[in-house]
Amino acid sequence: MSALKINNLYRYFGNLQAVNGVTFEIPHGSVCGFVGANGAGKTTTMRILATLDYPTLGSAEVCGINVVHHPAEVRKLIGWMPDHFGNYDHMTVLEYLDFYARALGYKGKERRQRIQEVMDFTDLTPLADRFSNKLSKGNTQRLGLGRALLHDPQVLIMDEPAAGLDPKARVELKHLIRVLAKEGKTIFISSHILSELGEMCDSLLFINNGRIVHHGDAESLRRGSDVMGGVLY
Repeated sequence: MSALKINNLYRYFGNLQAVNGVTFEIPHGSVCGFVGANGAGKTTTMRILATLDYPTLGSAEVCGINVVHHPAEVRKLIGWMPDHFGNYDHMTVLEYLDFYARALGYKGKERRQRIQEVMDFTDLTPLADRFSNKLSKGNTQRLGLGRALLHDPQVLIMDEPAAGLDPKARVELKHLIRVLAKEGKTIFISSHILSELGEMCDSLLFINNGRIVHHGDAESLRRGSDVMGGVLY
C-alpha cells in the first residue's frame, strides 16, 4: 500500500481544467518533489490530498484511505503546510503552537511536552516568546512546519515551503526534511524551481498544464535538463 495514491484525477473550476488525468503513487518513507511552473496544478493536487478540495473525477488516497469518503481519518494521518498560512498578530510562537495543540485535543502535560518537542526540533525554543508576526521568513516557515508536526503525522504535504527563503534557511529546511524522512515519514513537497528540491528528494514528479509529464528517481532526473525544460517552459 502506498502512502499517497492518485488515480485519473481531474479538477475543473468552471471551464478551467486545473488537473487533467493525474495518476501517481508515492511509497511510504520517501521524499517526493512535485515540480512545475506556477499554475501547473501543484497546489490543487495537494489541496485535494489534504481534504481541502474535491476532485471532479478520479480518486485520491492517503495510506489507503479515500480523501473524499473519509476526510476526518485522512486528516489524522497528514500534516499540511500550505504556501501561505494564517498568523495571529497577538500570539507568541508558544501561544500559537499551544492554540493548535489544544485544537488537536492535546491536554495538560502531554500538550506541553509535545509543544516543547516540536519547538526543539524546529529550533524555535529561543523564540518561544516572540510574536509570530515578527518572525523572519525562515522562522515563519519553521513555525508552519512545527504546526504541521504537532500531531506526529505519517505524511507531510508541503506546498512551496522554500519559496522566499535565503540560502541558509533553505539548507536548514533541507536538513529538517531529511531528518523527518529518516524517521520514516513520507514527504510530498512542491516547488516551481527544480534546484530547491533535487538534493532533498528521492524522486521527482513533474507536472505541466495539469498533466504528469515525468516521474522518476531524483538523481537521474536532475541530469535530465530536457525534462525540466519541457515542464517549466
